Order: sequence, then structure tokens, then C-alpha cells
Amino acid sequence: METCDNTSVGIIITDHQGRYLMFDHATFPPGTAPAAGHIDDHGTAEDAARAEVEEELGLTVTGLTHVTGGWWGNRCRRLPGARGTGHDWTVYQATVTGDLTPSACETKNVRWIAPDALQELADRTVAYAQGHITDAEFETAPGIEPVWMQWLVNIATIRISPDDLLRVAQLAR
Repeated sequence: METCDNTSVGIIITDHQGRYLMFDHATFPPGTAPAAGHIDDHGTAEDAARAEVEEELGLTVTGLTHVTGGWWGNRCRRLPGARGTGHDWTVYQATVTGDLTPSACETKNVRWIAPDALQELADRTVAYAQGHITDAEFETAPGIEPVWMQWLVNIATIRISPDDLLRVAQLAR
């Protein structure tokens, strides 16, 4: 099994209507999220962001703007890295071109989500963190992947209370 490099990139893509390009993970961890992945051997965070968008969505990045990030103690499907369980995240807003051709190995239910529907998915993740939704129910009909709750709060895309954000953070660990 691979060892985690403790670095990740996330790439937020919006359209001219203000909708977010999101998908459900086809692999662990469960949840709805934008494109993301480890930096690994891609070189820089920017190189990794471009590669992940191409790998997961078949799109070409034409511009990247750093919008948030930092350390988050989220698990991944790899063995813990030198820094333990978690990732130093770099999150970008991206502009893209090309035809959407999602990876069947990494994505399912790829779709454009309006801000109000994104908030509903965030509320589902909060309900899961509060114990109102079981693991099986969340895997079948996920809310936002827990790590993404922090980044979407940071850029004022969703709203949740600080207490609920702490509960969500516990899900990722």
C-alpha cells in the first residue's frame, strides 16, 4: 500500500451561472467534492492541480488562483505519511476549458451544483456529524466530504456553526 505524502490540492471550478462542478467519490473517503488529489510526483501544487483536473474530469486548467488551504487531519486511503494522518492543503479556484469527460474510476454523479443545493449538501454532512445519518446512509447519499466543509466555509460558499465544523472535523479523523 502507498504511503501518503501529506500534501493535497483541491480545485474549485465554477461556471458562468455560479454553480460548482462537484462529484461523489468513487473511492474512499465518501462525500461530494470538487477535484482534488495528492501532490506526489507532480512537482508543484499548481502542477498537481492541473493534473488532477485532467485525470478526474478531462478538463484543461487555463488559470489558477490560490483561495485557501492549510493543515487538516483528514484520513485518506493511503498509509499515514511522515507527518501522520492529514494533509497540508492548497486550494485553488480554477478556470478550465475542454469537454467534461469524468473518470469512472474516481468519480460518479458529476454535476454542476447551485449554491443553495451546495448548502443543502453541507447541512447533510452536519446531520451526519451530529449522528442523525448513519455511515451507510451517508455513503449511499453523501453530503460534502468533511475536509471540504472547512475550505468552503473559508471562502464563504457555505455556512455552518463553529461547533458543527468541529463535529465535522472529527468525521475526517
